[in-house]
Amino acid sequence: MNWGLSHKALKTLYTGGIQPLLLYGAPVLAETVEKERYSKMLTGVQRLINIKIAKTYRTVSNEALCIITGLKAIHIKIKETAELYKIVKGNS
Repeated sequence: MNWGLSHKALKTLYTGGIQPLLLYGAPVLAETVEKERYSKMLTGVQRLINIKIAKTYRTVSNEALCIITGLKAIHIKIKETAELYKIVKGNS
């Protein structure tokens, strides 16, 4: 018997609900995420959902979880979003 939501449903919840919250204000966060304290907090949030999506043990590394789930690490996604913002803002 399967308990809980499926992998696909959890991934949809993360990409549609949690990730946009984490990426809100990415141009400002891009500089802050370089600091270890804030990077650890954001990575911790992503790690929790990645463990649930992959249905793995807590001992799996965060890098492996990102590969298993197919999601980019949150600090990379924040930097990408900030760069995209700069490009769009610069062209407007």
